[in-house]
Amino acid sequence: MNDKNMQLFDNGLKRTYGTEARRYNLLAARLIADLVKGFLGPRGLEKMFIDILGEVTVTKDGATFLRKIDVEHPAAKVIIEAANAVDNAVGDGTTSVVVLAGALVEKAEGLLEIGVSPSRILDGYHNALHMALEIVRKVSIETTNHDKKIMRYLIETCLRSKAVSHFTEEIVIPSLVVDGICEIADFSRHYLEVDDIKIEEKIGNISDTEFVHGTVIDKTIDDSSMPRIIENAKILLLDSDIQDERTKTDGEIRISNPSQMTSFIKKKNSNLLQKIQYVIESGANVIFSRGGIDSLALNHFAKNKMLTVRRIKENDLLWLAKSTGAKVVRDLDSINGSDLGYAAKVYEKTVGDDKMVFVDGCRNPKSITFLLRANSKKILDEFHRTILDSIYVLRNFITDPKIVPGGGAVEVFIAMLIKERSYQLPGKEQIVIQKFAEALEEIPLTIARNSGLNTVDIRAHLRQKVYSQSQPKNNKKSKKDNFNNDREWYGINALERKIDNMMELHVIEPLIVKEQILITATEVIILLMRVDDVLMKKPVETHGHTHTHMDGTTHSHKGGSDPHDHFDKLGKQQRPMHHYY
Repeated sequence: MNDKNMQLFDNGLKRTYGTEARRYNLLAARLIADLVKGFLGPRGLEKMFIDILGEVTVTKDGATFLRKIDVEHPAAKVIIEAANAVDNAVGDGTTSVVVLAGALVEKAEGLLEIGVSPSRILDGYHNALHMALEIVRKVSIETTNHDKKIMRYLIETCLRSKAVSHFTEEIVIPSLVVDGICEIADFSRHYLEVDDIKIEEKIGNISDTEFVHGTVIDKTIDDSSMPRIIENAKILLLDSDIQDERTKTDGEIRISNPSQMTSFIKKKNSNLLQKIQYVIESGANVIFSRGGIDSLALNHFAKNKMLTVRRIKENDLLWLAKSTGAKVVRDLDSINGSDLGYAAKVYEKTVGDDKMVFVDGCRNPKSITFLLRANSKKILDEFHRTILDSIYVLRNFITDPKIVPGGGAVEVFIAMLIKERSYQLPGKEQIVIQKFAEALEEIPLTIARNSGLNTVDIRAHLRQKVYSQSQPKNNKKSKKDNFNNDREWYGINALERKIDNMMELHVIEPLIVKEQILITATEVIILLMRVDDVLMKKPVETHGHTHTHMDGTTHSHKGGSDPHDHFDKLGKQQRPMHHYY
C-alpha cells in the first residue's frame, strides 16, 4: 500500500496547515481591520449595511458594523468576537482594537517573511504588551471620579469621533449626560449601573433632546376623563390586574328569573369593587399597572381624580420603581403607605406624533431617562449608540478615575519608549518589539489618513515632536522614562488637520479603555499566531436558517430568515435592556 495515496480524512473535511494556515488566518484578520479603518477619528466616514430583508443600517460604530456582517473564516470571527468583548467590557474602543490588531498582523507577516519564527514573535509581542501596560499606567493622570469638568471632556472626546457629532452641535450633549449620570452614580463605591438609565427615542427636532429626572413611558393615559397632569404624585405600581378573573375551565350558569341575573352581576362585580376600594384607600393618585384595568375601575378612578396607565412593560415597571422609590405591589389587599412612590409631577405630553407619560421631578431618583429626538430613524439609532458609548465612558471613569491623552498621543509616546527599551535586548526579540511599537503608531496614522493628511510626513513630524519632549532640558535630566504629566502630549488634531497638544485641546480617554484595547488586540493576534492547523468540516444542510442577532448570538432555527425577536409571550426580554440596532 502506498502511504502517499492513503486518505486520512473523509471528503467532507478540508485541511490547511503550517505556514499556509497561519498566512490565511493573518490575512483574514487584516481584511477585517481594513473594513473598519475608515471609522477611526473625527474625520472617519460611515458605512451602510443592507441585510437580506432590505433593512438599511448606516453607522460609524465599529461594534455595530461588525455585529451586522456575517463572515465564514474562523480567524475573522475571532477578531469580531474580540471587538464584541471590548464593547461589552468597556463600551468603547472597538474600532481601535481592530485597527491595532490589523497593524500587529501586518508586522507579524513581515517578520515571518524575513525568517523570524512564530514562537519568537509571540514572546516579543507578549513582552512588548507588558511594557506598554506598565508605561500607560505610569503616564495616566489620576483625578477624582466626581469631577464634572473632566467628565465633560471625556464625553466631548467620545462624541467627536461619532457620526452624529455634527447634528448635536446645537445642543449641549456632554452637560446633559453628565447631569444625568451624576444623579444616579454612587461615587463613593465607584459604581454606575448603566441599566438604570432609560433611553427613549422619538422622531423630531434634535434640539428637543432632553434629560428627565425620572421615567418616560411610551403610553397614553387610560381614560379621557382623567386629569392630564398631577402634581405631588403618590405613585402605586401594580404587577397584577384590576379586572374580572377568568376561569381556566368553561362553566355554565342557568338563570330562570331576572332577580337571579341581578344577583349574579352583583356577585361578579363584588370582587372587582373590592380591588378598586383597596387602590382608592391606599392614597395613591397615580397608578401604573403591568396588567389590565377594567372599564368599571377606570370610571371609579376618574371620579376620584386619579390617573392610570395600564399594560406597561416589565422593564418600565422596574425603572419606575427605581426612579420613584415605589415598591411593586402584587397583592392589592396588603398595600400600605411605604409601597407608594413620589414624583413632583406626572403628566401627559405630545412628543412628535405620539403622546407619552412623563414621571418627572423624582426625589433622589435611582433611574433617569434620556429622551432622544432626531429627524429620521437612522439618525436616532446612531444617536442611541452614541449616547450609550458616552455613558459607558463615564462608567469606566467613575470605576477608575484615571485618564490618558487621546488623538494617538499616548500610543506614540509608548511606541517611543518601547523602541528605546528594545535596544537593550539581544537577538531577534529586539526587532519584534520594535515592530510592536510601529504597530502602535498605526492608531494616530489612521486618524491622520482619515483626515486627508500625508501619513509619511505626519509620522516623521510626530516622532520628532515626541522625541524632542523626551530629551533633558536646561541640562537637567528628566525623570526616568519621562513619566511626568506636565509634558506636552502631541497627537493628531483631525478637525484642524495638524499635530497638536491633546491635553490643551482636552482630548482625553479613560485608562481602562486604553488598557483593554492593548490587551485584547495583542492577545487575539497571539491566539491566531499559535494556530498552525485548520480543519474545516463541510457544513451540513439543515431546514433552519443560520443567522446572527444584533447582540452577537449566532444560531439556526426554522423561520430564522423571517423578521423575529426572542421574546416570550409575557413580553419579558431575553436580552439586556440596552442593545444595538
